This record gives sequence, C-alpha cells and structure tokens, in this order.
Amino acid sequence: MGDIKLEFPPIGVKVLKSLDGFGEIEVFRGASYCEAVRRATSGREVMVTSESIGVCKWAPVILGLKPPENRFEKGIGPRMEEPFSGYYLAPMPLFRKGYNADVVIVRGRPEQLEAVTDMIGEESLAGRYTGEVGKTALGVDKSGRSMMLRLSRGLFRLLATLRRSKSWDRFTRFAFRSRRVSSAFERIIRNTMGDMSMCRNSTVIPYLENAANVSFFCTGAVAWGANKPSHLTSGLPKEMFDRVCGRLEFPGYRRE
Repeated sequence: MGDIKLEFPPIGVKVLKSLDGFGEIEVFRGASYCEAVRRATSGREVMVTSESIGVCKWAPVILGLKPPENRFEKGIGPRMEEPFSGYYLAPMPLFRKGYNADVVIVRGRPEQLEAVTDMIGEESLAGRYTGEVGKTALGVDKSGRSMMLRLSRGLFRLLATLRRSKSWDRFTRFAFRSRRVSSAFERIIRNTMGDMSMCRNSTVIPYLENAANVSFFCTGAVAWGANKPSHLTSGLPKEMFDRVCGRLEFPGYRRE
C-alpha cells in the first residue's frame, strides 16, 4: 500500500498520430480538455480529437489538434508544433493494454505533489519555466505557494459554487467561444495565476521536455474540470510515473 493517498486516479495520456486501434472509443465532445480529463477521472476511456473541444480556444492549438491561425493563437505556447490526430485518456488502472501512456496526470494537495517531485528528483523537473507561474509552480517556495493558493482560492471557490448553476455553466460556455473574450482573459491571467494547467502545463510541457511539471490550476480546470481549488496538478512522463507509482495509493476501476 502506498504512503501517498490520492483522491483521484492518475490519468494516462497517449498522444496519437493516428486513431488506428482506437476507433471504437467514443469521441469526447465538450467545453475543454480539462473537462475530458474530468470524464476520464470518472472511470472512462476518452478520445479527444480536433472535433472534441467546442469552447476552449487554448487547448486545440496547444495540443496540436489545429494550427494557430490568428494573433491570439500564435501567441500561446509552448505548444505541439507537429499536428496530432488525437489524445487517448484513461485512468491508469484502466489504461488500454498494449499501449503505453506518454504522460500521466497526477493531481493532489501541494504537500502530496511536493513528495512526488522529491522522489523524482530535481534533475527530472521542467526547470526552464521556473518563475513563470502561469506555466509552473516549480520554484515557488512554500510562502509564495501559500499566497498564490490564498489569492486564487476565493475566486476558485466562487467558480466551484457557480459551476453548480446551469445558467452560469451555459454563460461560460457561450462567452469563451469568443476569441476576443479568450484573448482579453489571457492577457489578464498570463503569469499572474495558473494558465492552461491541464492541456499545456500537465500534458504538453512534460511531453516536450521529457520532464515532470507541477502547476496551479487554471480557471477552466476548476469551472469545467471540477478540480479542487486547494489542489495542484502535475504531469509526469510515464517512466517517471513508474518510479513513484508504488508509493501512491489511488482509486481503481473495474472494466464493465
């Protein structure tokens, strides 16, 4: 039994150049990549493609599911430069046999993810982004991390409460379909709080850097992904996850 008890299962992510072999999996359709991670958290296999994300203007570009086409899209990064066909997501206990995850998303309390990164070792962390709080929580000391969490917790608690309202949910899904709204919001939050926490920070950065990253949650990950405001998210290349997996305890699922 592991000594770090997580509330949520780690979510494996397979980056796909082709959908061959995955055709029978229902394609996710929703607001955002973080909502797809939420669905996988409930114990399902999820396929994210270029048709999947109907609201979020960040994720399709960041994930390489569409090329950047305007100033806003060209200004966000780091992003997948190579075009990809899709992303297969599933809880690690249910990950499809015969396929290895490229990245594993692990979420938990700050002290839990600090213990995970301590086990991995500093040399395996995405240190090049240290100090860019939109991209990483690495390098933020405990007092700074506590301050960031306190500043964002009030907003995120409000978002978590509003998320229960169908009217609010409809409003956010309508508003953020607009590139103008998304672009204005990006200018406000860039390097002031977590930004693109699930798609870029927990998937793309670990994949491109072959390094582990820890991030504060962004507003979308709370509003659409239903993540806890007091938690952080991390992305680990699969071989790094394998190093720490034995120390983790998390919910499992049985295939139906």
